[in-house]
Amino acid sequence: MTTAPLDKNRNLAAADQAAQCQFGDEELSSPATTCPARQPEIFVVPSRYAMAEQAAEHADFAPSSPTKSHPMALRRLRAGYVYLWHAEGPLKRYAVASDGLLVEQPLTQPHSALTTGENAGIALNKSTDAWMLYSEVPLGKDVCERLKKNGERRKRMRQIALTDVAKRLSAKHCPPLEKAPTLVAELMPKVREKTLAYEHQKNGATDREGVKEQRKTAQASPTQDNIKAYSASSESLREREQAAGTQPPGEAVVEPGTWSATPWELAPTQVWLDKAKSESALLYAVFAALDDDLGVLRDIDHEQNKVEAEHEEWVADNSLRQTIGSFIRNMVTEDGGEVANLLNYRYREHNLQLTPEQGDTLIDSQKQLNTLMLEETRINQQRGRQYGHAQADGLLAEVRSREEAVLNKVRSFIPSELHQEAQQVVRDYRQEKVSNLEGGGGTKVGEYIDLASMDHWLDQEAPQHFKQVEKRHQLLYADRKNYLPRNDSGTWFVDQSSEEHLTWLESLTVACLSAQCSRSEGAKQFADYVSSDDPGLLRLVFQAWSPSLEAAVNNTSRLNELVTALSLENLADSRAAALKILDADTLRNIERLTSNLEGAWTATMTRLGASLIHASKGTAMAMGLFLVIRLGDNTRLVQGVENGIKVWRLVGKNAEALGQWTRSTAQAISLGRVNGIVNAPSIKASGGLLPLAALVVNILNAGTYAGQAAALEGSDAQRHADSMSAYLYAGAAFGAVIQNWMILGKGMNEVSLAKGQLSFTAPTLTLFGAIVGGLSGFAAYNEWNSLNSQIESAQENVDPWLRLKQVAVTGQVAVYFAQGLLGLSLTSLRLANTISTPIAIRRFRLGMGPLNLLLVALGGLYLFAWFRQASPLQSYLANCCWSHRRAKTNKDIAPQAQQDEINELMILLYQPRLAMETREVRIGGSLGDTITQDGICQLTIDLPGAAPGAAQIDLAMSGNLTPVSAGLGTGTRGTPTDLGATWLNATECNWIPVDAGQGLRLSGSFPQPLTRLSLRLCYLSPVALLAGVGATIGGAKGVAYTLSPNGGLLSPDGEIITLRSGEPTPELDRAIVHRLGPQQNSSYLTPKEKV
Repeated sequence: MTTAPLDKNRNLAAADQAAQCQFGDEELSSPATTCPARQPEIFVVPSRYAMAEQAAEHADFAPSSPTKSHPMALRRLRAGYVYLWHAEGPLKRYAVASDGLLVEQPLTQPHSALTTGENAGIALNKSTDAWMLYSEVPLGKDVCERLKKNGERRKRMRQIALTDVAKRLSAKHCPPLEKAPTLVAELMPKVREKTLAYEHQKNGATDREGVKEQRKTAQASPTQDNIKAYSASSESLREREQAAGTQPPGEAVVEPGTWSATPWELAPTQVWLDKAKSESALLYAVFAALDDDLGVLRDIDHEQNKVEAEHEEWVADNSLRQTIGSFIRNMVTEDGGEVANLLNYRYREHNLQLTPEQGDTLIDSQKQLNTLMLEETRINQQRGRQYGHAQADGLLAEVRSREEAVLNKVRSFIPSELHQEAQQVVRDYRQEKVSNLEGGGGTKVGEYIDLASMDHWLDQEAPQHFKQVEKRHQLLYADRKNYLPRNDSGTWFVDQSSEEHLTWLESLTVACLSAQCSRSEGAKQFADYVSSDDPGLLRLVFQAWSPSLEAAVNNTSRLNELVTALSLENLADSRAAALKILDADTLRNIERLTSNLEGAWTATMTRLGASLIHASKGTAMAMGLFLVIRLGDNTRLVQGVENGIKVWRLVGKNAEALGQWTRSTAQAISLGRVNGIVNAPSIKASGGLLPLAALVVNILNAGTYAGQAAALEGSDAQRHADSMSAYLYAGAAFGAVIQNWMILGKGMNEVSLAKGQLSFTAPTLTLFGAIVGGLSGFAAYNEWNSLNSQIESAQENVDPWLRLKQVAVTGQVAVYFAQGLLGLSLTSLRLANTISTPIAIRRFRLGMGPLNLLLVALGGLYLFAWFRQASPLQSYLANCCWSHRRAKTNKDIAPQAQQDEINELMILLYQPRLAMETREVRIGGSLGDTITQDGICQLTIDLPGAAPGAAQIDLAMSGNLTPVSAGLGTGTRGTPTDLGATWLNATECNWIPVDAGQGLRLSGSFPQPLTRLSLRLCYLSPVALLAGVGATIGGAKGVAYTLSPNGGLLSPDGEIITLRSGEPTPELDRAIVHRLGPQQNSSYLTPKEKV
């Protein structure tokens, strides 16, 4: 089937739709036209003044109070009720359904929510004006009676000047319906186009598939309904595509109207307008723009919540950038507060209390003194040249006078005996900042960090965001200031005896005031409002919306009576006393609120409570709150005297529990070396320098890993691979030494073995070459496994030099195995007497030529990568969010990734540092001999950033006490023992020395030396708490360590091994955990020396 008939049918359908338009009965060719409002009635379409994306344009569009945060336009009425008085009455009520259409109802019909209505407007005789008002809930019978009076109508209702419309086709608040595209918020051309573009951006692909399916259906069954449906869908899709094409390319379309509490709906609004046009028929139609001040307040509150939520989301997405950026900037920039803290800590015995401003003065003085020193040097250099001696002396005197003036500023707050030393501390501090930036101190901030991007974000992007948020809140609070007093237009009719009205007031309060106190400006604004005499009921939210209660608290004698009622011990007596002061409706409403202490009113109180801080009469203002908690929570309000001052207290079980929680929370809030290789003199005395150097280095590594493996209760895959690699490299080094000794020292080119008539001869060079190559190959393979484990665990944050190191090791694996295979094959040929020893040696050396070149190249690459491999801090900087690799991506960082990166920084900065002392111990052997070994006799733990009363640490400790004599099966290791309490009782707390940082140091001895010590520290640093980490340093389980007194040549004082998370610690897990902090065992974290 061709598509031509289908397109023809679709065009006919479109023409049929266009023909539906109303042209009236006028003769179009007539040179004269009659008045459009010539009919006796005018069709009135109720609408509301509301905030919009674009301002409406018409002389009779006149909102009573234009908003500053948004322009205003007309929108459909929200679900509610319209009341109409026309001519001599009677008063009529129309329910407004969710689609904005009206349904006429009796005045006394109970409230019920309607989804769909019947009519878009009302036809009214133009000879008499009408009066209308909009309300969210039905008006009571008494209120309806009041509206029958002319004076009350003029006060409460909007005049619809139909007589003016009849004269000039428009009137104030009654613009023509035909001007809808410039009046209705959703239908304004630019806004409509943007809405269509957004819908296409969101659902374009789905819409296209739907149109294709409708086309297939119309082709298969070309009925009029199918063709009309296809025509409408294809036209809608074409319109959306055109709208999307007009938007700026490459930019996502922002959905209009998301700030509105009422859904921004284009299609339903168009249906509403089309129905109004259809219903008006021959009648002239106008809008009746009604005030909906509560709707504006709802929109303001909704947008403030949205702005704050988006701001919180931005902060969550960018807190890592802000935290890490501040840390990096602190590393390279000078800060007076940091200098003041540094000097206060260093000279704490002098009770220095320098301020950040004084720290700035110290930094500035150093800058000025440096400039003056350069000037003094220049004058001395020019003495006898540019300046005569007398002139130079005069200039130098002037420079020294200026130096004294600069120093005098500092002398005013630095003790004279500390002056020179403090100046040197500041000089070193400034030099350290320069060194951090340029890399002289090993930090290399300038090399690893994209400082330009970081500074641009910190100095421009982030402040711009905060300025935008602040500006938006200021505009919204300005609108609140105008619209809070206007809430009376929507609450004046409330019946205090109607539970339906009071329940509605609860939901209204939440919808209009939930974001009021999100900023201190809003809290003060609301405090001022509730202290005014405005008649709006939202002002009485703290009095449970009761004018009766307000009158009582504004009367001193009645207020005192209420306070007395609240302090009575018996609940029934309190209620009876309150009933004498308040009317029954008020007390009944308060008791209704007490029945649901987790309801809307209570939620609103928690959000508006900040305004009570600014209230001049807090007790009177919060009387409704006190009444509710007295009657519902059995908590009394009593007045007492403390230190001669009258104070208020809440008395009761729940109040006491709350007080204890508050105290605990306040206290909780307050919490918050790479080993070098040494050159041994004995290296040059054994078997040749190169093989012995390889032997010693690998034996040291093997000893280190073997010691670690022996000290640990278990090991993970990486540590196992490290150990195997070290053992195999040590074996290869032994082989190389033996080979070197046999060939060079003994002159043995062959190794012979004879047994009976059988004899075997193998070249020494090829035999040991095979052994060394094979062992080295397996060692390199295990090292490759270890490096691979490190790279996999690092995921994205991989040091590039670590990858290069792995490439070098990969090559070494291949070359070493090639060497082993070459040596093994030539040795096999000599054993089979296929070739002679000289030929085997010659071929081996010929084959090893290129292999040695490769080994030298790979070894150089390995050493280069090892030398360039970053320190932990450098590695962190190279992979952090402000590194050159990541700074310009500007991608959102997942919450868990942010948490992990901040945790990693906290570990680098605040992980506890351990030190130990060892001494030689003699143990009786099982054969009557004496065994000598080292034992741990003292442990020191440094807690960076800790302070008394502001740090918490959980400590578990298990160690092996050195036995008196070696036991069968256990040797000299000893049995594991819980030592936490023993060590703590022997500890002494001091401040960390200034050259080692800032914080607390715990030092303690053991009753007898230990052969091994394991401990776990869960350190809750106050600085980590302030950074929002929320967990202990090192994660939920903290950091575990194993200490061994036998560290070998590289660690003669013992070795401290930091365990990885996957390594088992069964003995340590059984040890008792001791908590040290403000609430438990605080004496252990109290230094002898007070600051």
